[in-house]
Amino acid sequence: MESTSAATQTSAATAARHGQQLLALQAQILASPLLFSSDTRQAWQFLTKQISKTLYADRVSIWLFSQSDVLQCTDLYQYQLNSHSSGVCLQRSNYPKYFNALKQHALIAAPDVASHPATTEFNDGYLQSTGIRSMLDAVIQSEYGLGGVICVEQVSEQRSWSVDEQHFIAAMASMASTVHTFSRHLQLQREYQLVLERQEMASRNARIGFWEANISSGELWWSPMVYDIFGVDPKQFSPSVELFYQLVHPDDRAMVQQSELQAQLLGEQNVVHRIVLPDGSMRWVHEVAKWTTPQGSEPARLIGSVQDITQQQQTRCELQQFFSLSRDILCIANKQNYFERVNAAFSRITGYSETELLSRPYTDFIHPDDLISTDAEVSEQQQGRVTSGFCNRYRHKNGHYITLQWSSVLDPASDKLYASAQDITERLQLERIKNEFVSTVSHELRTPLTSINGALALVMSGCVGELPGQVAQLLQLANNNCQRLTSLINDLLDIEKLSAGMMQIVLQPQPVVALVQQSVVDNSPYGRDRNIQIQLQSTGCDEQLLINVDSLRFAQVMANLLSNAIKFSPDAATVVVKIEQQQQQVRISVTDIGPGIADAFKEAIFQRFSQADSSDTRQKGGTGLGLALSKQLTESMHGSIGFSSNTGAGACFYVDFPLWSGKAAADA
Repeated sequence: MESTSAATQTSAATAARHGQQLLALQAQILASPLLFSSDTRQAWQFLTKQISKTLYADRVSIWLFSQSDVLQCTDLYQYQLNSHSSGVCLQRSNYPKYFNALKQHALIAAPDVASHPATTEFNDGYLQSTGIRSMLDAVIQSEYGLGGVICVEQVSEQRSWSVDEQHFIAAMASMASTVHTFSRHLQLQREYQLVLERQEMASRNARIGFWEANISSGELWWSPMVYDIFGVDPKQFSPSVELFYQLVHPDDRAMVQQSELQAQLLGEQNVVHRIVLPDGSMRWVHEVAKWTTPQGSEPARLIGSVQDITQQQQTRCELQQFFSLSRDILCIANKQNYFERVNAAFSRITGYSETELLSRPYTDFIHPDDLISTDAEVSEQQQGRVTSGFCNRYRHKNGHYITLQWSSVLDPASDKLYASAQDITERLQLERIKNEFVSTVSHELRTPLTSINGALALVMSGCVGELPGQVAQLLQLANNNCQRLTSLINDLLDIEKLSAGMMQIVLQPQPVVALVQQSVVDNSPYGRDRNIQIQLQSTGCDEQLLINVDSLRFAQVMANLLSNAIKFSPDAATVVVKIEQQQQQVRISVTDIGPGIADAFKEAIFQRFSQADSSDTRQKGGTGLGLALSKQLTESMHGSIGFSSNTGAGACFYVDFPLWSGKAAADA
């Protein structure tokens, strides 16, 4: 067959084999191990090539149904090219006569495809493009009926198909049916193996095992993972219902037995319990099973799964401990405004029992004046915002109100609100008392200080006569300390006014360069005793740049920054004040070459009464209020304050203010 020439192939009608020749070649083909290779594609290619050479056919193809109405070419062998191809599809609905003929006849022999009733539908497409003259098609049967077709085609000339050739192709179609069934079984076996591998992987990852119990005999079957979960060796342990109960924690055996009895009534078992491993350690497992009612000779069985949930249970217990022991309020609420869970601290702080808190919407406990703000906060959470620092008042069971500060987040998947809160009622009361105390003391101190300052000024002016040198020196010392005490009291009053929102801030457009120049002039005398100069750098900065500030309060901020820079600078040093425009804002920075700011002190630098804990700072003195006051004043004028510093390398404090939006009009 390998030596057959193209000329012989072309004159297939005269060279066709008959009778015993075809039977012998058929036997050779059927005996080939390639037909039942694990590589099904190789089997189809072998079959099409052998059929082509046996029948001297130009083209032989095998078509199989990929879907119920789509016939797909699995392999096409072309003798002249000695090539294989695949992929062409035929739609059943496009060729109804051909598919009806396949359904009614096991064989279609068409010497003239252009006129044969079953193949005329192919004239305008398939036949015309390939030049096919004759066809011999045989149906491949499957367990579902029509499985496919073997198609033998002659291109060179019309050909009449002999009875022997028809018998041969029918035998090949029968063999193709066997190969097709074999390939389907191989595919199902591969798919089943893949399912087993995936199941085994899922079982290992999730630590889930499977079991089956014969209730009447007590026999028990375990999958490999169950042995691993129970910590026993499958080679040395033969499971049974009795041995299983020996592994169940003694305190849980009654519960597991009860769950099995309920399974007989309800059809399903679902239980979480503990097991004791051979080494004495304990695990938590979750068992789910289905009860199968006995039918005929089949016994009653429980078929189920067991999952190792030790880690999840430990995590759940730890979270429960945190939930129970937390001194802060912890709660979960639903979108109907009801608490679903509250911790013991909630009951302790509000005076209500857990049942009372869960039985009413949480809005019933909120002060009426805080309902609108609370509702607005919840609405923002529904947009994805996380609450932090929101405060409202809750009614205590005794009738008074407590103030709670909340941190909460909404889970969009469940629409549940997870929240924690602190009772800040006492803290607010202490702050109010402290503020009242500071304010009262400050006012009470100011009156005698004013009198002392006045008296000292009169004496030092010489109104009572000339003073001895030592007396004058002591009076000067007293006067200086009175001034420092007055400054402290003024700072305290200013901070309290700012905190209470009582300080009057008058914002007006001001030329920033002129403001800073005036601050430099006003504060320069402070450094003269130590020969410290203040250098202003505003080159390239438009003198008409305006910022919207209170000029008096701006000067107060600059005085604090400049006095600090001078105070911490070495003798004969220079403090640099720089004005820079940065897009739509202006930065005024004050830089010194002093000792810098220690890393441990940086977080507290803008807090009240904060001072670096060093002997140098104590020598410099100060109340620790200047920077705190500067921060509040700057922010009240819609600016911001910051600093940069490295220990031993000086410090740079800066304030940023947005440019006044009316600048263009002023320039015009």
